[in-house]
Amino acid sequence: MKGIVDRFEEDRVVIEILSDGGVLEFDRVLFPDNLKEGDVVEYIKDRFVINEEETRERGRKTNDLFNSLIKK
Repeated sequence: MKGIVDRFEEDRVVIEILSDGGVLEFDRVLFPDNLKEGDVVEYIKDRFVINEEETRERGRKTNDLFNSLIKK
């Protein structure tokens, strides 16, 4: 399962699931300490790991979109 960190709610992490757009909550202990909103995560071996490459690519696309909007 792969998703994007939407937000934190106390000791829970809210993830938007990429395959279907649904939203699920998970215990914070299943994630790395350096997790932040917008990170792309994958569930591997009973824990979530950050997919650094997809997170960077998503950030680049977001920045490109924002820059194209403000240049108009």
